[in-house]
Amino acid sequence: MTTDTGFNTTSSNAPQPINTNNATASELSHTEVSPVQDSNQTALKSDNLLNNPNTLVLNSILDDKDITWQVHNCKIIDKTVTQDQPIPFIYHYDTLPEDIRKQNPLKDDLLKQFQTLMSAKQATQLLGVDPDLIPSPWMVKVTGTLVMFSERLQISLRLKFTNTAKTHDPVYTTTAEKAVQTSMEDWHFYGDVFVLNKGDKPLIMTTDSDRIEIPQLAEYQVLPGEYGLAALALLEESKSFITPLEDAIKQRLL
Repeated sequence: MTTDTGFNTTSSNAPQPINTNNATASELSHTEVSPVQDSNQTALKSDNLLNNPNTLVLNSILDDKDITWQVHNCKIIDKTVTQDQPIPFIYHYDTLPEDIRKQNPLKDDLLKQFQTLMSAKQATQLLGVDPDLIPSPWMVKVTGTLVMFSERLQISLRLKFTNTAKTHDPVYTTTAEKAVQTSMEDWHFYGDVFVLNKGDKPLIMTTDSDRIEIPQLAEYQVLPGEYGLAALALLEESKSFITPLEDAIKQRLL
């Protein structure tokens, strides 16, 4: 639950550089997708690549604060902001002043209502308290997509972002606009990670016990399983110093 403190809250086999003057953000974002080959043959090849001084490691790239990233084709896919959706009773109960909670301890019949979905009005009726004591939260859900592009490395990542992994994020604030701003303060990446490698150097990604090659292809490749999760974790750690991310998302939310 989020509370606003202001409310009491892009190619042939020979790699070609991406011409960012001619290629549109849409072209960078909507290339065909194929899975990264996660096989013994690829693993053996990547062992050799690991010893190649020209090989780039995606893990290190995502962790490098000196790499400049551009953000293209940032889109908001869904933005839902409503006060009409019921939420579990416990959310309403937790907003009550402490003295009112002491008068209405969460036990017996009230405890049985712990996960019952209801509106703020229904919660006040259940408790028999003043309707003004339980505010109606804004229920916020934002999802979107964007492309991170390094012109120097000729590597792109197509990513999805959201404000919450839950169906909605309850936000207690005065306006819908402020609710979205507050909820998006803790946005994160999720889902599949797509990589487009059009650089002139080999690219691999590693995990604790294995590694894969990300070939130079004309289409995006989805990182399999644990590699995708590892990329998401690295992106979460590094997103705070990739300032174009925050700027692009904020502009789309206006």
